[in-house]
Amino acid sequence: MSSANNISHPHLELPPGWIDETVYTFKGPDDSGVQHNLVLMIDKEAKPDDITAYAKQRIQTLAQTLQGFELLGEQPKKVKSGFDAYEAVYKWIPTEGKVIFQKQVYLIAYGVTYNFTASFSKKTIKTIGVEVDAIIDSFRPEPPATQ
Repeated sequence: MSSANNISHPHLELPPGWIDETVYTFKGPDDSGVQHNLVLMIDKEAKPDDITAYAKQRIQTLAQTLQGFELLGEQPKKVKSGFDAYEAVYKWIPTEGKVIFQKQVYLIAYGVTYNFTASFSKKTIKTIGVEVDAIIDSFRPEPPATQ
């Protein structure tokens, strides 16, 4: 992985009542009619004890809200940084004739919940999906600063 794309994260002082709900979007290649991306959502407020239960609850919400949702697979896994994660792969139909395959990986590190989401075509889940897995495996969450 290239370190040229490492980003410096801004520091903001938020007053009481404001919550940091950071979302990062990483743009990938346009292939097979899909503009690939990887979205990382960071949720510092959710404090689930069990990543599997948390992920299954989120997957159930997806099943109820996405048209033509079909769960293709789900499994617990461990990312290279050593944290337990949970992965779900599914397809859904946003419009007639258009099928989107998505992978979501959920993990908890240092009391923070992270959710990765990537979209694919049937072809690219097997090609670009490998790149996305490597990107997720490169994730190294930082422990909270001690005060």
